[in-house]
Amino acid sequence: MQADNQTKKPFFSGVFMQIVFKYKKHLSIIGVAAIILSVIFSSPYFITPLYKSTVILYPTASKSISKALLSESSGNQKDILEFGEEEQTEQMLQILNSNKIMDRVIYKYDLMKHYGISPKSKYKMTQLYKEYESNFKFRRTEYMAVKISVYDKDPQMAADMANDIAELVDSTINQMQKEVAKKAFEIVRNEYLQQKAEVKAKEDSMTVLRELGVHDYESQAEMFNRQLAIEMARGNTEGVKRLQKKLGVLAKYGGPYVSLRDALEHDKKQLSLVKAKYEEAKVDATENLPHKFIVSSAYKAEKKSYPIRWLIVVISTFSALFLAILIFGALELFSGRLDLDVKKKSSLLTGLKKSPVFGDNKLKSPLPEKKPTENIREEKPKEQEEKKNIEIQNEREEKPLKENTGNTTEKNTTKNIRKDIKRNHKNIEMDNFFNSSNLVRLINKWKYHLLIIVGLSALLAVIFSGPRFITPKYKSYAIVYPANIEPYSEESETEQMLQIINSQDIIDSVIKKFDLTKHYEINPNYKYFRTELLYRYRQNVKISKTPYESVLIEVYDKSPDTAMLMVNAIIKFYDKKISNLHKTKYREVVDMYKNQLAQKQAHIDSLKQIMYTLGTEYGIFEYDYQSQEIMRGYLRTLTGQGAERVNTKEVNRLLNNMERKSGVLIEVVQMIQDESRTYVETKLDLELAQRFLNATMTYSNIVTHPFVADKKSYPIRWLIVMIVSLAAFVFAMLVILVIEKRKFSK
Repeated sequence: MQADNQTKKPFFSGVFMQIVFKYKKHLSIIGVAAIILSVIFSSPYFITPLYKSTVILYPTASKSISKALLSESSGNQKDILEFGEEEQTEQMLQILNSNKIMDRVIYKYDLMKHYGISPKSKYKMTQLYKEYESNFKFRRTEYMAVKISVYDKDPQMAADMANDIAELVDSTINQMQKEVAKKAFEIVRNEYLQQKAEVKAKEDSMTVLRELGVHDYESQAEMFNRQLAIEMARGNTEGVKRLQKKLGVLAKYGGPYVSLRDALEHDKKQLSLVKAKYEEAKVDATENLPHKFIVSSAYKAEKKSYPIRWLIVVISTFSALFLAILIFGALELFSGRLDLDVKKKSSLLTGLKKSPVFGDNKLKSPLPEKKPTENIREEKPKEQEEKKNIEIQNEREEKPLKENTGNTTEKNTTKNIRKDIKRNHKNIEMDNFFNSSNLVRLINKWKYHLLIIVGLSALLAVIFSGPRFITPKYKSYAIVYPANIEPYSEESETEQMLQIINSQDIIDSVIKKFDLTKHYEINPNYKYFRTELLYRYRQNVKISKTPYESVLIEVYDKSPDTAMLMVNAIIKFYDKKISNLHKTKYREVVDMYKNQLAQKQAHIDSLKQIMYTLGTEYGIFEYDYQSQEIMRGYLRTLTGQGAERVNTKEVNRLLNNMERKSGVLIEVVQMIQDESRTYVETKLDLELAQRFLNATMTYSNIVTHPFVADKKSYPIRWLIVMIVSLAAFVFAMLVILVIEKRKFSK
């Protein structure tokens, strides 16, 4: 009785319970068998148990040793004892997922042999990488730490590999940084040696000037002028000549001495700064610093982590029961023993019983209900029964209508109701036609046609997705971080890298290097040749940003070697383009500084010539000391002792020259000092710009290098077959529904 009531419920629940009650013994046996088999086949004899080891670590906040320890501005840098934040965590996750660590772990533990992969296998590398990715998991915890999980059949080996990966983080980061730090060290070292050589050259020049008698321009000028006044006061002509000769040398080499002395002083200060940078770069290039804090080290697991047998048993049992119910339901459906009828009531017919025309006083006898039968095959088809019910109903409708022929309003109302009955009855039939049970009947009715259509479409999908029709493509990729660049505006360095890699210059360079016009078999005479070429390029070359703020470069090509070479070429063209962009600007800066130096040198030379003229023609070299001595000599000629020995004529001449040219002398001396200082600063800026102009630098840190793929990535044939088969089935069902609808309308 309970099973009989279940058949009156809606389709999915009613059919389900009907099958469960009918095949309850079979389902019990299947459930027990599924439990036993899942217990057996989840045992170590069939599924190799895996043990899990875990390492939890934090990245450090600082990555540079020199900036953290040696730099004078280290107060503004992050402490080496400080934990890293989200950015450092994401960078560490990207490095852990790189092939630099993967390849070293594979080589150290010989994982190809350990995983039982044959070296002669066609897809050995693909299988090896898949095994590695399934057994090595890296993720960020909710506390911004990094969790390394390793699964292996050997618990000790799992712990060793997890601990080794944690150690490889340091060596990998250090290796990546050393590539940049060594080049930076070479640049700073060359600058340091060059600066040191310039200081040595200036010191040698100062030695030559000292040999010529110029030791300290200001002091010598003071002493010579003082002694000259004394000798002039004494009337010592020979002494005056000797002093004038020395003053002539001082006048000739005094200006270069002052310029060289000031430049040497500035260069020594600059050399001290460059030496500090040299020491910092040397530390970065030669020393290592840990980049992690290990919170929890891996240990040998005592209990396996995979497989979870109780979960396998539960899932297998429920899956077996569900599949069995589907199979039993299909057997019952196709054999015709399943009762799919659903009890339906028409709201319109129910409402008619309460209407004034067809109320209980008019419609005395209800519609005859279908009598239950023992066998559903003995019943008439549902459509015929419903048509017969409609005819009976129409006859009953006509009978009260004849009794009310005198009432025109009731007659019109009766006609309208009759039309509504037919229209709503048709809608009910259409709703019944598209319900789940009728769809199952349609599938059963057209099952052979559907099987042929789906099978044929799957066969055609298999054929036309083969290499004869779709050229297979191999994928090669690289993961890189930008380096040695600065954002131009508000974009990040990664966004800038994306924009430059997608620039037309790099695209054209790749197209030209690999002759992609011929490689893609595009006719150069084709009207839209350029558009087609760029479209094919963008279809095969994908540049995107990863969740870890790195750049992923993917290339698909029919040749795996070409795909790998194209990835490397894109990175090299990126470095070259950045270098050209930087060198273009540095070349402009160098030309600007060279013009400034030429102008300043010409100005300094003109000032030196003026100073030389003042010394040789007018006999004035230094305003303060000479004016003091001239005034002494001048006063002695008037009131001092030994007035008879003072060369009054020479004193008056110098006094007259000092009165006329002292302002020029002071201005020239000050301008020479200022111009010498700015000349040295401009020259240092020029040397810095030339250093970057002539430097050979890379602008990318390659985290994952591209490799030659041994298995195609496109097309995925099973996916194509599945989609085509499903599409064919859906389209066939639509056509069948249209056909059946037309039959029903007729």
